[in-house]
Amino acid sequence: MKDAFQQWWRRTQSQMALSLTMWAARRRLPRAVRNRPLKIALSMGTFNPIHMWHLQVGQCAWDQFDLDFTMFIPNGDPPHKDGVVDKELRYQMVLAGIRGNPRFKASRIELDRTGKSYTVDTLRGLKKRYGAAVELNLIIGLDNLEGIKRWREADEIFKLARILVAPRNAETITREQIAAELPADAKFDIIDCPNSDISSTTIRNWIKAGRARSADYVVPNAVRKIITRYGLYLR
Repeated sequence: MKDAFQQWWRRTQSQMALSLTMWAARRRLPRAVRNRPLKIALSMGTFNPIHMWHLQVGQCAWDQFDLDFTMFIPNGDPPHKDGVVDKELRYQMVLAGIRGNPRFKASRIELDRTGKSYTVDTLRGLKKRYGAAVELNLIIGLDNLEGIKRWREADEIFKLARILVAPRNAETITREQIAAELPADAKFDIIDCPNSDISSTTIRNWIKAGRARSADYVVPNAVRKIITRYGLYLR
């Protein structure tokens, strides 16, 4: 009973804090902007760990598309990945990584939901939470583009959000290339951001191999401290 109450209280505090920060951010905007629907970029993933490219893409999306903020959403129980670090530690790493940027927010929407984490459920939850008029912009890497049509209820995803594609692995990216992978009526755009092949997998492999300092300039210092404190990714 005590554990259930603590989980409820933590979830409630997180939702209240996010709502207050969003309200405060909106109050600082010009009236004309405040009266329009929220426009949010969504960066979703295991963040195992979060790294500089995640943050760079989130910043570029916010700036390029005139969005209100970028929301980082760590998966609770990802359906296609095993052996990820505890979700609370990953959430703490996300909080540490985005600290100091008023246009970055972290959400527990998937962490506090039971069962597997599916994108379509999260999009529906955000629409319910922020209103049907909210404009959701789902960030995906080019390396995930080919498989998005196989995601759970993919057709519904394309109705609920615009897809923002970020370049990956030094590949050239064109609108024609993206359009060929998406339904004809899907809304999409390309994020103008640095191309990168850095990945959480690479970072974990460095740490496991005893080369943690190789990640110094691709992982925020506050995140690296959490990794070191808890001895993450050593085996």
